[in-house]
Amino acid sequence: MSTIYTMPASGGPRTQITEGDHWDDKPRWSPDGRTIYFVCNRGGFFNVWGQRFDPDGGKPVGESFRVTSLENPGRMISSQIGILEITLSRDRLIVPITDVSGSLWMLESVDR
Repeated sequence: MSTIYTMPASGGPRTQITEGDHWDDKPRWSPDGRTIYFVCNRGGFFNVWGQRFDPDGGKPVGESFRVTSLENPGRMISSQIGILEITLSRDRLIVPITDVSGSLWMLESVDR
């Protein structure tokens, strides 16, 4: 389990952003500084979540919200969280997704 905090650039007390009940990692600020996006394993699979933030007050606003809905081992955000990275632009969220197919191959005459 992990928790995400913020702290003023000038120093001072830290502010808790996530509850610490799950694995919360890879926090990224939105370009306007009003949302923190992060990867979390709530529900068993990693997904991207967001937390609105008041930059003037330095506090989170409301509840965290889910951004992606990847709940299938065939298509999911990798559980190798150590090497995972996400990035944001003004109108895009970029996150690597593992897409696995369950192909079966039959090989005939393998002993000839």
